[in-house]
Amino acid sequence: MMTKQQASQSAEPSCLTKPRLRTSWTAFILGIPLAVGILSVFYFGPLREAPARRYVSHPVECVEVVLFCCAVAAFAAKFWRSRTEKRACRAELVPPWAGQPIRVSEAGPMLSHLQSLPGRWQETYIVSRIRAILHFLWKRGSAGELDDQLRALSDTDFLALESSYSLTRFITWAIPILGFLGTVLGITASISGVTPDVLENDLSKVTDGLALAFDATALGLALTMITMFLSFLTEKAETRILETVDQFVDRHLAHRFERSAGPPGDFVAVLQQNTQVLLQAMELLVKQQAEIWAGAAARANQQRSETEARLGEQVTRSLEKALDRTLETHTQRLLAWEKQTNENHAAVVERLAARAAAVCEMGRDQQAAVAKLVQGLTGQAQFFGQLQDGEQQLLRLQESLNQNLTSLAGAGAFEQAVHSLTAAIHLLTTRSAGLPGNYETSIKTARNGAAA
Repeated sequence: MMTKQQASQSAEPSCLTKPRLRTSWTAFILGIPLAVGILSVFYFGPLREAPARRYVSHPVECVEVVLFCCAVAAFAAKFWRSRTEKRACRAELVPPWAGQPIRVSEAGPMLSHLQSLPGRWQETYIVSRIRAILHFLWKRGSAGELDDQLRALSDTDFLALESSYSLTRFITWAIPILGFLGTVLGITASISGVTPDVLENDLSKVTDGLALAFDATALGLALTMITMFLSFLTEKAETRILETVDQFVDRHLAHRFERSAGPPGDFVAVLQQNTQVLLQAMELLVKQQAEIWAGAAARANQQRSETEARLGEQVTRSLEKALDRTLETHTQRLLAWEKQTNENHAAVVERLAARAAAVCEMGRDQQAAVAKLVQGLTGQAQFFGQLQDGEQQLLRLQESLNQNLTSLAGAGAFEQAVHSLTAAIHLLTTRSAGLPGNYETSIKTARNGAAA
């Protein structure tokens, strides 16, 4: 049995220590290297040519991966801690109890037993809860307010568990926001340099940029779903651990210690004697009071019988008048409410009609704008079709000209055909002029040209 001073030295610093949830440091210490490894596989590893590489091409997407890895690391740390919590719950943390209340002074040895447990168990929920309860009993020397202390400790542990998820909840909120931010930046980058020439000549450049921009949102939503699922599983597991701790404390500690201690013997005897005298005086007083009340009750019954009849009639008349006034007032209020409701309904209908007209007008404007856009696109499509048909006709004309030139060059009669054509022209000119000399000269010229 250790002394009170030894119990103070062993319990005072440790019982005030709550389980420390180091998930924040673990999330960054393990999550950032994990994210760097995953990104390295996509940038420098075997997946650099994979189709999934597009989902980590934007800097915002890389930040999403880093935050997701930090959340996964935090959940892994919580899962590892839950294994230690479960082993601690299955261990024998307090001595066996036969069911009979024991003295509060036994809390000191039990505190000493807790100090001998392994170091990894000292910051678990169940060991910290038991240590706090035993320290409370040892310090107060009484179990009179133990129930309030148990409820306060349980609430404190649940609040600590809730606050331990602040980082993961922030990450779960930030990942989709970053996805939307990446989409906005991608769309801005895609349409920043767009001109009509680019839309006509290279429209795929704009569409490819928009496709890459929406990848950030898709990645953010997917990672958010995974993070929320892991958070649900981890939080449910830790909540079950706290419920197990509450059950253990209620079964082994809540009713283990004596709730009251007896005062010294002389004081108890005097207190009992005074209590007996007080009880006797109270009994005599009650008897006298009962006799007085019996007489008063008899007289009161007679007077009550007489007054009940009068009061009944008065109450009936009063109730009738009050009901009439109430019905009249209620009818007036209903009429006023009905009038106000009709006015409000008419005002709402007018506002809805105005908004509907505005929406219809806006729809017609948008429809006209869309029709103009479609007409412009149709004209461009027809222009491109006409341009393509002209190009095909030009190609066919060029091919026909090449074939004619090839046939003329192969026959070797191109120059002869030219001389013959010249002679024919001169002949026709001579005939038209009616000059025989010129006709013969033309014939000779034509023959010489043919001979050549």
